Amino acid sequence: MSGRQRGQGNPKLRAAWFDAAYEILATQGYGGLKLAPLCRRLGVTTGSFYYSFANWPEFTDALLTTWLEQRTRQTVAIVNEYDDPVVRLGMLLEASTALLHRSEAAIRVWAGTDERVAAVQREVDHDRYQVVVEAMAALVGEERADAYATWAMSTLVGSEMLAATHGTEHLGWSLQQIVEAAR
Repeated sequence: MSGRQRGQGNPKLRAAWFDAAYEILATQGYGGLKLAPLCRRLGVTTGSFYYSFANWPEFTDALLTTWLEQRTRQTVAIVNEYDDPVVRLGMLLEASTALLHRSEAAIRVWAGTDERVAAVQREVDHDRYQVVVEAMAALVGEERADAYATWAMSTLVGSEMLAATHGTEHLGWSLQQIVEAAR
């Protein structure tokens, strides 16, 4: 049985690995995300890791796929269930402020050095942008929706990149200003 088959059979164990990885990304950056520190953080041996994953690339691919699905695509699916663009943008605002900003920033830096990570980052950015532009189009028209979506995405990404030194306390307020301007 491969590590992929074993690990997929225990989603709680995989989630623990991913949560620990997000913590390392938030505190040490992508350079700190290595097998030994990950095992230490969980208080387990490397054998436990290989019970869940066949190898390190499989782990990082699964981590990034989970990040894409849980932090973007699930939110987009939920938001798209609502017709009212203001409600949709409010939900996106809440989801955006709840993101793991320091981890997100570390993934963005990591994407600058690893094309596999960059490909997933582009998917995340595309999906997040698209849901915002669609909601904005209903408020400001299609000709201005791109500008508003770019403004919102730039605010989110900028806040993430500053999170290590300035926190994200003002992100919700900033995004709310964009929604108010659109209304």
